[in-house]
Amino acid sequence: RVTLHSWSFHQLGRFIAYKAARAGVAVVYVDPAYTSQGCSACGHVDKKNRPDQETFRCTSCGFAEHADVNAARNIAARGETGWAVSHAA
Repeated sequence: RVTLHSWSFHQLGRFIAYKAARAGVAVVYVDPAYTSQGCSACGHVDKKNRPDQETFRCTSCGFAEHADVNAARNIAARGETGWAVSHAA
C-alpha cells in the first residue's frame, strides 16, 4: 500500500495499461468530469444532486443511490460509449 502511494497517477496508469496489454485486455480512458454530479438514471447534472458526501439524489427525476455507486455507473456508461466509438466499423 505504501508503495502505491508513492507512485504518480501517470506511472500507475502506464503500469495498468502495460499489464492489461500483456493480458490482452483493452483499457478505455474516461473523462471523470461531473460523474459524481450526474444522474445515472436520467443524465441530469447538478451540483445539488449531492446533498452530502455519500448521498446522491437527483433534483430532476428523484433517483437516489449511494454517491459512489451512481458515479461508478456513470463512468461505466462513458466507458461503454468510448469502447463503442473506438471500435466502430
